[in-house]
Parts: sequence; structure tokens; C-alpha cells
Amino acid sequence: MSPCQSEVKQSIHSKSILARRKTEDWLRNVMEDKSINFRYFITLTFYKAQTNLINQYLDNKHIKKVILDFFYPNKKPNNRVRVWFFVERHQEGTLHLHLLMEGLDGLTWLMTNNRKISLSKKTLFDIVANDYSMDDVITEALTNHLQTYILRLGKSQQSVDCRSIGNIQKRVHYVNKQLGSINFDAWEHIDFENSDL
Repeated sequence: MSPCQSEVKQSIHSKSILARRKTEDWLRNVMEDKSINFRYFITLTFYKAQTNLINQYLDNKHIKKVILDFFYPNKKPNNRVRVWFFVERHQEGTLHLHLLMEGLDGLTWLMTNNRKISLSKKTLFDIVANDYSMDDVITEALTNHLQTYILRLGKSQQSVDCRSIGNIQKRVHYVNKQLGSINFDAWEHIDFENSDL
């Protein structure tokens, strides 16, 4: 590689790192300004995955509706759970999603509306034995709900990974890794239309 090619490559790499840092700072500022407290990190991997970014954005609208219907089966309040969508492209060209999502108090959520939720026998036994957390109940019920109403997800355990947010700084950094690749132009990995930014 010639010195000129090396300089160009280094310049491109430096610009992508700078763009990623600025994006992460901006997202953290949005969280602070809007008092967003994300509770869950969700990854959706599709059985029949999209390859077209616009089509994925259109699917994200349905996915958001499914999530909101899970938490609010009837009337949707103004101060509802907020979700951010990030699209990532696999090496073979298919797309999957990462979501950052707020949560609700589990008992309030469970008692507020008439609910139909699906849980495994193990979870039911844990509830009876008083050895459970409401977060576990919500994540399992949400996973089952998503797999039921988003047909392209399929039913495998790998299709939905719903977990506690953990370190929010690391999650924000992770969902922006596409800024360092050539898979997307600028900020296409963020679904601005469907995210509550």
C-alpha cells in the first residue's frame, strides 16, 4: 500500500470514529433532555430478513405497534414507553434490529389492563414458588408476544433476545457500530421515523 493510500484510509477511519463519538454524545444528550431511562436492550433477528433498508423501516412501524399493544392493549397514553430502533446489516446483507426500550413498573403494568400473556411452565412454577422477578415475567411475555405478532421473526430462541439494558453507555456505543462500516450512508442505521427521539 502506498503512503497516499495509507493516509486516505487513516483519514476515513478517523472521520468514522469522530462521527460515532458525536452520534453517541447526541443520543446521550437526547436521553438526558427527554429524561429517557432505558430498561431493556432487545435484538430481533428475522427468519425472513429484509435486505432493503426502506422496507425494514416500514416493518419497524408494525414492530413498534406490536410493542405498544403489548404494554397498552387498549388506549395508548401520551407518556408511553419510548423505543429507539437501530438497524444492523449482517455480512450476508440481511438486516436485524437492536432496540433500546424503556420499561414500566411490573405490577402496575400487570394490574392496569386485562392481559393475555404467554409464559412457560417453568416461569409459572417460579411465580408460585415466589422465586421470580417481574422483569423476567415481562421479558418472557414480551418475547412471546413479539414472536406471535411479528411473523418474520419465527419461533426460535435466537429470534428475540430481550435483556436488561446493563451499561447504557456500552449499549449506545454498540448500536452505533454501523457508523464505522460501509454498509450505511451516514446515520441510516438509526430509524428516526419510528424512534422516539
